[in-house]
Amino acid sequence: MKRPHLRESAIQSAVVEHWRVLGLPDTLVAAIPNAGALGQAGLTAGLSDLLVLGGLIRIGFIELKTARGVESDAQIAFRERCDRLGIPCVVTRGRDEPIAVLERWGVVRVQVARAAA
Repeated sequence: MKRPHLRESAIQSAVVEHWRVLGLPDTLVAAIPNAGALGQAGLTAGLSDLLVLGGLIRIGFIELKTARGVESDAQIAFRERCDRLGIPCVVTRGRDEPIAVLERWGVVRVQVARAAA
């Protein structure tokens, strides 16, 4: 059965809600409201969609993409900067990939069904 195509905003909402329900103590998953950062004061083009604190990584970023989404040059540059600084920054597709990253990073409890798969 094919899953419906989710918009990036719906993916973001689902991932943050997943953390709210299954997040581990002393962790945080927060959306970075940076859409359309074209010269607006305080906004920086290329920042990832989610800031992640705690767990096994201390700090990291997740860029959310739809199945057909493409990284912009600014997003690639931000991810490369994080890499040079030793900060985890990943690009994920759909709803399940970012949740799997949060599980690997020790930010949310692992779902039993996923762990058994």
